[in-house]
Amino acid sequence: MSDERPRDLGPSLLQEWNVTTSDDFELWTAALALEVMLDDALADPHLRATLRGEGLRAEDAKAAVLSSESTLARVRMAQDEYAQQAHTDQRRPKIWSLGPAKILWLGVAVGLTAGYLTCFVYSYSALSWLLSVMGVAGLAGIVGISGRIVLRRVPELFPITSAGELGRIVAHEDLIGLGNRLDEVQAEIVVPAVQEFIRRNRRLTFGNKLIFREVTGLYQESGSNIIQTSATRRLTRVLDRADSVAVALAGNRGVGKTTAIKSITTGLHSSGGSPTPFLVLASAPANYEARDFVLHLHALLCRAVLDNVGRPSSPGRRRLLRRTFHRLTGIAVQFAFAAAISMLIWGSPDIVAFGRDVADLLRRASGALPGSLSQLTDGRHPAHLLALAILALVPLRVFAILVTAVARTAFAAVRDRTPPGIAALRKQARKQLDQIRFLQTYTTGWSGKLSMPLKGEAGRTWSTQRAEQQLTHPEVVDKFREFATSTARQLEQEKLAGLLVVAIDELDKIGEPEKAHRFINDIKAIFDVPGCLFFVSVSDDAVLNFEKRGLAVRDAFDSAFTEMIRVEHFTLEESRLWITLRLPDLPEQFGYLCHCLSGGLPRDLRRYTIEMVDIANEIYHPTLETVTRTLIGNELRSKAHALAGMADMLPPTDEVTRLSAALLHLKEVDQSLQLVEFAHRIVDPAVDGDPDNPVERLRRHAACFALLCATVLDVFTDDLHETDLGPDLHLIALARQRMVVHPKFAMETIFAVRKSLDLDLTEPAG
Repeated sequence: MSDERPRDLGPSLLQEWNVTTSDDFELWTAALALEVMLDDALADPHLRATLRGEGLRAEDAKAAVLSSESTLARVRMAQDEYAQQAHTDQRRPKIWSLGPAKILWLGVAVGLTAGYLTCFVYSYSALSWLLSVMGVAGLAGIVGISGRIVLRRVPELFPITSAGELGRIVAHEDLIGLGNRLDEVQAEIVVPAVQEFIRRNRRLTFGNKLIFREVTGLYQESGSNIIQTSATRRLTRVLDRADSVAVALAGNRGVGKTTAIKSITTGLHSSGGSPTPFLVLASAPANYEARDFVLHLHALLCRAVLDNVGRPSSPGRRRLLRRTFHRLTGIAVQFAFAAAISMLIWGSPDIVAFGRDVADLLRRASGALPGSLSQLTDGRHPAHLLALAILALVPLRVFAILVTAVARTAFAAVRDRTPPGIAALRKQARKQLDQIRFLQTYTTGWSGKLSMPLKGEAGRTWSTQRAEQQLTHPEVVDKFREFATSTARQLEQEKLAGLLVVAIDELDKIGEPEKAHRFINDIKAIFDVPGCLFFVSVSDDAVLNFEKRGLAVRDAFDSAFTEMIRVEHFTLEESRLWITLRLPDLPEQFGYLCHCLSGGLPRDLRRYTIEMVDIANEIYHPTLETVTRTLIGNELRSKAHALAGMADMLPPTDEVTRLSAALLHLKEVDQSLQLVEFAHRIVDPAVDGDPDNPVERLRRHAACFALLCATVLDVFTDDLHETDLGPDLHLIALARQRMVVHPKFAMETIFAVRKSLDLDLTEPAG
């Protein structure tokens, strides 16, 4: 299967132009831009190697992305954004869009060629035929060097940058309609679309031995390995259309709300060409005062502005020293080469004599400037002139490097110059940060003591104190809203970032539902800030507690938040993809195992994957059954102590004592049949117990957990093959999700799974 790039004459849409295409010209230009960027992206060696590794063809990837309506729509929106921006810009020649450094490189290339050509023409009539041939060869080399300098340093002046593009039909930049945003849109839209195609069509591996190629990104989430779910896609839509709203991220603990918030800064949710949002992340406190939390949020925003806005970047001392060393080494090599060539042309066999002649000539030429410069040419042999010209290339090179360095420094100073608005914003942030952290207190005093006869003393103390009056909660809110508004406006005007995003994470830290409810009501006054988007992560457990206590949660949330995004557990496909991105070439059986044990909860999925890697480090190529028994054994030992601890917290009775002892015995069970017997011994599935009885709920929870472990042990054996990996296994993960809140329904789901898989389980008669 070949992954070679097809040798066509250009984008196929250019060759297929006809009258009917002109009926929807805008859609055609979007498709053309997408195809041009696809061709460029698929020429990347790394991406082609990834396609080849998964057994996929570049042509199939191109066809799939071109047929994606969502990708085409995002490209079209990027074209519209660029058209609106470029509508007021006056088109200028390309050379005027170059920076000072590139213009200087052009001057170096032109000066190098012109200087050599002048010297060669002047001395050509006096050169022998051998020196003439050498001179012509040197001229060709100088032209080649100059052309390479321009091609490498100023590629904008050339319609093509490689010989492979000769003879191909190239789309004009006006047809593509993205201008200088082409590379940015390609990186943010096209490349992720190709990567998504690779993920969805990856090569599946099956087997009963734990073997994987490498471990990558297991402890961190980056833009390239974040799983796109329905929640992340909705988050993208919210960021695209929102201006000043407050959004609640709801979901169980560990479902990935924090990851979704942090992914905002990766550009994963940004449309093509739009700047990445500016994120300020704060954690909700377990114990709080509304005024103090708003001050804390204000301080975080001030620090974020001071750390990330308007700070000039420097290359670093070590990098600068390394670059200087490489430059000096290159100049020394070039000088040695030029001196050797010049000495041969000069005709001097002795390098010392050659150096003495050149030094004497330069001393006489610089004796009475500028008239003494004629000493360099008067009566000189043409070969000597050519040798001097070649030798002069080195100081010219040094001069060019110095001029380039000065120009780059000046250009960097102009580029990094902080705009007045940003400078004022940083000054305001520094001032407000000082006001937040300290009270302005000024104390002066003088005290004295005068000893009197008969041990008498007289003294006096003067002190004055001035303290700034503390701001009230409404004043603190107004200060924050004012600074947030100013920050969002400056970031938009200077195009330094997109929306200002303020995220409040871990609201579930507030244990009591009433406090969490009051926390939202106390801080919701800061939400309505122009150009600022607020995210608050809320756990489903907290929402459930609100509803149980009869609070008007929905009404309170409706008044605080514009909309709510629910972050769900991973589906079976999403869990398998998450594991495959971190453990390439992992057999699918192990991905199913981790999904069933974790219930699709990302936090638990990571934990089981790490445990599985640890097993692989201790046992060489462990089998599926070995890994399953090890994971279940670890789970039984940890859960036995946790369940027994829950029993010990109940009012002490004989029933609770017996239940606690039975739960502790669970850690010694290692056979599926024993787990089934344990479940039937502590609860009768056919009898409906009192759901409000804590002892009954604990019994059902323990029985459901034991049945779940027994089912996993029975299913994930060494006899599990590719044909056995069906949708019924996902029901085990669903039972794992329901086990905490609805253990009775979870048990019914497990019974249904065991029945569908023909596992030996006889439910006791009720």
